[in-house]
Amino acid sequence: MRYCSLVRAAAAAVCLVPAAVMGQDRNYADFNYGQSTADTMWVEAVTVSEPACRSEVSGRVVVRFEACGMDRAQAFCWSAPDAANPSEWGYDRNLAPKGIRLRRNGAGEFSFDAATLPRGPINVRIHAEADDGRCDIFELQLYNRDGAAWQRGIPATAPAAAEGLELLFEDDFDGGLSISNDGRGARYNAHKPTFGDFSGWPFTDADAPDSPFEQVDTYLRIKARRAEGSRGSTGLIASVDMDGNGFWVRAPFYMECRFTAQSAPGTWPAFWTITNIRQGAGDELDIIEAYGGRGKGNPNYWGYSCTSHFWNQRDADGRAVEHPSQRVDMLSVGSRSSWSATFHTYGLYVGMKDTVYYLDGIEVFRHPTNAVSRDFAHLFMVNYAIGGISGWPIDLERYGNGSDMWVDYVRVYGIPGNK
Repeated sequence: MRYCSLVRAAAAAVCLVPAAVMGQDRNYADFNYGQSTADTMWVEAVTVSEPACRSEVSGRVVVRFEACGMDRAQAFCWSAPDAANPSEWGYDRNLAPKGIRLRRNGAGEFSFDAATLPRGPINVRIHAEADDGRCDIFELQLYNRDGAAWQRGIPATAPAAAEGLELLFEDDFDGGLSISNDGRGARYNAHKPTFGDFSGWPFTDADAPDSPFEQVDTYLRIKARRAEGSRGSTGLIASVDMDGNGFWVRAPFYMECRFTAQSAPGTWPAFWTITNIRQGAGDELDIIEAYGGRGKGNPNYWGYSCTSHFWNQRDADGRAVEHPSQRVDMLSVGSRSSWSATFHTYGLYVGMKDTVYYLDGIEVFRHPTNAVSRDFAHLFMVNYAIGGISGWPIDLERYGNGSDMWVDYVRVYGIPGNK
């Protein structure tokens, strides 16, 4: 089988670092972690034949796959609390508690009852290992039409970090989408305002034949796809149009977004703000930048980065202002689950003194508020970049050159009339 030969080649080359990683933008230090990975040998060994990636499922679901050269496999999916696992965060359900028996050619299968898993987007993660230390994770994105809704939609109560502020903006994505190519006449702009689209698979117009935007139930689905012979397509939404008209918010404010995406080589989901849509001095606050992939030459990290960029600004001594950042180890916070395993809420408070980043309502990073962040209004963006200026290689072949980001909601709190 051709794929098995590719896996063997990958195992032989596991210590090589792609040249693309070496050319990363020096202004984005948060891109540059994960250049090596202990003793673990990550290879792409797993392919799934049934059900199709990103398909809808219900009832009894049988998953058939191959894990070439592997000796054993397991499967997991994040689930809502139950009597045996009462944590409010939910838990990682083992879908094959006795393990998955692999045939000599690496073929294996398991099944699960979709009614026992949350309704909506789910990520079934197949873990495969070999006795020689090689391992792989295949993230099978599915949409569950069974099961009960769990933690879906805008909460009825305001977040603690928004105390003293009023709701200024919210979108539960439960109505028709309002996205236009330049943002004019719509709620969202399908591109970064005025300049700087940065994805390897281009951010694509809302009315294009390969439009990346779709409303499914109460979610915004941002579809990254690359048809054969094309450059690919993916999506971004910004809260102001190319003229700068739309939703802006000034400090003090709090904003949050709840979403999930797939961790695969090249995926790069983000939720962030900027203060300036023209070239020049301005602040960029990256509430979350997550980088997909495992193994040498990939980020190799379960968490994400939150970073404040103070562009084209110098201190009193004439030195470039440092960009404070923090890598968040998601496996040690809250539910202890990664950004691709299940939905999480990512929040940012910009106060007159401090700027604070949150994961599921838990503070994960804090620094003094920069003067530009304090004195100028912010717009927000949500995007699913695939490769691009991050420098990370793209490899979505075994996922059919596709991946999804699912956005549950966005909401912003501030002071009415504070312009």
